[in-house]
Amino acid sequence: MGRGSSTNGADRFGSDGDEVTSVYEAMFQEADDAIFLVDVARTDGEYEFTFRQNNTAHQRQTGLTEDAMFGKTPRELLGEQQGAAVEANYRLCVERGTTIEYEERLEFPGGATDWQTKLTPVVDDGTVTQIVGVARDVTRQKEREREHRRTHRRFQTVLETMSAAVFLKDTEGRYLLMNQACRNVFDVDEDPVGMTDEELFPEAVAAQARADDRRVVEDGERIEVEETVPTPAGESVRLTRKSPVYDEEGEIRGVCGVSTDITEQRERERALQQIKDRLELAVEGAQIGVWDWDMATDEVEFNDRWARMLGHAPDEIEPHLDAWERRVHPDDLGPVEDALSSHMAGETELYDTEHRMRTAAGDWKWIRDVGKVVERDDDGKPVRAVGVHLDIDDQKRREAELERTRSVIERTQESASIGWWEADLVEDSLTWSDEVYRIHEVPPDDTIRLEDGLSFYHPDDRDAIEAAFDRLTEAGESYDLELRIVTESDRTKWVRAIGDPQYDDAGNVVGALGLFQDVTERKEYERAIEATREELRRIIDLVPDLVFVKNREGEYLLANEATAAAYGKTPEEVEGKSEAEIIPSAEDSEAFRQDDLAVIESGEPRTIDEETLTTADGETRILQTTKIPYEVAETGEEAVLGYARDVTELKQYERTLEEQRDNLTLLNQVVRHDIRNQLMVVESYTGLLEDALVDDQSRTYARTVIEAAKQAADITETARDVTDVLLQAGSDLTPMNLRAELNGQIEQVRSEQDRATVTVSESIPDVTVAADDLLEAVFRNLLTNAVVHNDKERAEITVSTRVSDDSVRVSIADNGPGIDDDHKEDIFQEGAKGLESGGTGIGLYLVETLVDKYGGDVWVEDNEPTGSVFAVELPLAN
Repeated sequence: MGRGSSTNGADRFGSDGDEVTSVYEAMFQEADDAIFLVDVARTDGEYEFTFRQNNTAHQRQTGLTEDAMFGKTPRELLGEQQGAAVEANYRLCVERGTTIEYEERLEFPGGATDWQTKLTPVVDDGTVTQIVGVARDVTRQKEREREHRRTHRRFQTVLETMSAAVFLKDTEGRYLLMNQACRNVFDVDEDPVGMTDEELFPEAVAAQARADDRRVVEDGERIEVEETVPTPAGESVRLTRKSPVYDEEGEIRGVCGVSTDITEQRERERALQQIKDRLELAVEGAQIGVWDWDMATDEVEFNDRWARMLGHAPDEIEPHLDAWERRVHPDDLGPVEDALSSHMAGETELYDTEHRMRTAAGDWKWIRDVGKVVERDDDGKPVRAVGVHLDIDDQKRREAELERTRSVIERTQESASIGWWEADLVEDSLTWSDEVYRIHEVPPDDTIRLEDGLSFYHPDDRDAIEAAFDRLTEAGESYDLELRIVTESDRTKWVRAIGDPQYDDAGNVVGALGLFQDVTERKEYERAIEATREELRRIIDLVPDLVFVKNREGEYLLANEATAAAYGKTPEEVEGKSEAEIIPSAEDSEAFRQDDLAVIESGEPRTIDEETLTTADGETRILQTTKIPYEVAETGEEAVLGYARDVTELKQYERTLEEQRDNLTLLNQVVRHDIRNQLMVVESYTGLLEDALVDDQSRTYARTVIEAAKQAADITETARDVTDVLLQAGSDLTPMNLRAELNGQIEQVRSEQDRATVTVSESIPDVTVAADDLLEAVFRNLLTNAVVHNDKERAEITVSTRVSDDSVRVSIADNGPGIDDDHKEDIFQEGAKGLESGGTGIGLYLVETLVDKYGGDVWVEDNEPTGSVFAVELPLAN
């Protein structure tokens, strides 16, 4: 076998043993294990060892040829330190004279390897002359063992640092493992192995836990349950996931559970629901319509009050922007959309408009629409808006009435994923679990360096994580932070980052191990709760009227900005204070207090049409207030919800208007009475004078005076009609008989106007129109106008009518001089009159005013061959 093998073989087998030698030679060379032969000599009492022979496996695994090893000592081949260790083992084998086994790690030209070595002494005449060594390369096995230990250590660290409670049970319900979080929940100090649910929980809770375990074991299914678990610190609402654990043969051998504390989440959900309930009650009490517009899809959520404000049931309103747009008056839609566009572009703080909307009955109702964009995307584009609808129809109607005497427009003002990470400070490397890669949206095969991991943090949070990591590496200080990261796809996420130091045997920090959890959903949920609070508060504060909630003791539980402003304070300064501390006037406070208690005691709503409030500025305001009984959701205590509208200016306008109406009525009666009396004197004496005159020219002058007196009397009638129109205060239209009103005025003209002939082309239809008592003034003025402004010796007037499905047209044609086209547009304006006219120009203005009030139309056309035709179209009464 190699060098010197022939001699050695002859010594051991003789010449007849060559064939056997060849067989052993082949076995020696082809063996998988490394085999080597060492000569043993003793000189001066010391053993000397020299390598004699090695097989192919030994040469391959060590990188040493037979020639390179032959005759060399371990120290010559392996160096002083390794050689001394090898010789010590050889010496032990010789001294014991028996086979020994051990493990060693050696450096060869082929690299460092781990060995399981077996040394067997060869004895000749009682003396060990050689050592036969058999060594097995276990390098890969050792590496796997080391990797297994590292993995186990990581698993243990992750398990023990998890915030979720993790446990393992056998099929009989006995605990095999609990992590630290689980032990903390159950306050278990001793080893939990062998414990059962019956030892930890009340009977009912334990029975349910065992039933859940049986489902997992018997059905092999993974389950998720929400349970309330009693702990030493109190009841804990937990979300628990249980999964079967299988052995190598696929048999279920236990149950693994992960339990997360969701107590705070459930409490937040309850708090959010209470806020929503309170707002809905406040909004309903204040009779406010609320809308919430998703501007990406144009879906709009309308509350019930919004629908009922327009006379609809809630299910009759489609949740889409079209449901609003098609109900806005066409004349108002353009300005409304302009205001909305301006606000969406950020040019105005609020979207605030007043416009008309069609009701279910087909009428038009004035609405004040106030809203605000509450959410924009990263590009600043609006994606969500909220607002309120206020019914201002009554107010608008009163303003329209007051506008005739004073032009006053008053405008008023929105389950967590967890991964682990490990940093090696010696190698300057970073290892992520698959879940951490997923959270960062990075492919799992990408290599992430330590500085790369820190660079993912949001620029505003990067200083915080770097400072925490520096404290960990320098002082061994752990950290637990919630920060933002920017993922590979440029998405911002909230994460919980936990880091613990890792030490070497000398106590130096050589690395870090920790957890990484995506808490974006929770953060967004928390932000949603806060946003909802702010949004609900904005809606209340958008209301220009006073909205408040007070308890039985008079303490303000809620006060919007309008309420606080009346007292010269902010809502924060008002809420939590008693009424007596807030209201400047003690008399006001006592009056309000009595109303509040009456509503609370009776449980019935109450409306106070007029009550006074002295503001912080000392100004007395008149309020129209509605109060309803209210129960505080959190405590169940009795309270009152109030909604008060400032009607001070409105009341002042109404008083002013009444005074003006009374004065004007009195003046009109006095002036008309005196003028008509004087005109009767003029007409009578001029008539006597006409009879006494003998020449034609004088008689013509007298006739002219008489006609002028009659026209002046007619003017007083027109003045009376104009006064009646101006002094009307929203009188309702009633069905008026067209035939009776028109015939009456025709007969009057026939009897009073000697130079006029009035012809009715066909019989006047017996229909009713929507008008009032002043309808007669329309026909009187048109008939009189056809006579007075006629330049013919005899005024020829023709009256005709035509009835359609929903209206009737009355045409009054004359043979007068006609009206120029340029003058037709102006003839119905106040004070307009012909160049040769001696009238006031108010008659046709009165006609146009009354016809417009009746919802009709009036115009003038040319008559053939000469003259004019005045046409009046009036709607038929229902």
